[in-house]
Amino acid sequence: MPEKDGKTGSSYRIGELSRITGVKAGTIRFYEKCGYVGPVGRSANNYRIYEERHIFQVRVCSLVFGGFVNRRLRRESLKVLDAAARWDMAAYAKETANYRRAVEEDIVRTEKAIAICMEQMGQDTEKDVRYTKKQAAAILGTTPEAIRNWERNGLLGQFEPYQKRFYGQELINRMYVIRLLLDTGYSMMAIRSFMQEYTSGRAGKAEMLLLNPRENEELLYRSDRYLEALQQLREKTLQLCGMTSDKSYFR
Repeated sequence: MPEKDGKTGSSYRIGELSRITGVKAGTIRFYEKCGYVGPVGRSANNYRIYEERHIFQVRVCSLVFGGFVNRRLRRESLKVLDAAARWDMAAYAKETANYRRAVEEDIVRTEKAIAICMEQMGQDTEKDVRYTKKQAAAILGTTPEAIRNWERNGLLGQFEPYQKRFYGQELINRMYVIRLLLDTGYSMMAIRSFMQEYTSGRAGKAEMLLLNPRENEELLYRSDRYLEALQQLREKTLQLCGMTSDKSYFR
């Protein structure tokens, strides 16, 4: 019979598992319902009984859930969860390595995108060039509706409503940057903050909003702080990779 604190030898009740991992009991049940923790035995009194491998699985889940930065990384992280749930450590080592590599690739890609954006914003412009919305969309490889959406979200500055708008090279450069940042993974809010700082003559601060926006309290979400979220994810992938060296899970 389990002891009062929920632990006997290497068997644990859910309260003890929660204390060990720092994960709430309800969250553990959610992971179990999703199929990422298990199989779980039952005591004579029908209590869930967890083992060392379940500690491992819960810790893997806690590092993966909440780190879905983009679809590609979500797919890679789910492969890690699946391998841990199947208790296939060879597959787990492979998938965590793939996940870590994908995160590193996204960090490099994002840093390159930011450098390109800063270069594009600083380019000289021809003042006599004017494009319609349709022409601008064709140049950028997007749609007129996408440009309207950028305007509605304040990414292209002020303009007179109900009047046909023309776009000079400066706005074309800005729209190129908008599209690149959106494709990279940044939110409309992050891009608007970047544009406001840059057009106010604070290019250095604008760049920092993309690289390390810690001081800006308006940027609340993962897609607002995209590179920062990737860097935090890098630390989690390192922890995931290092977990196989802890032999206590495999006794």
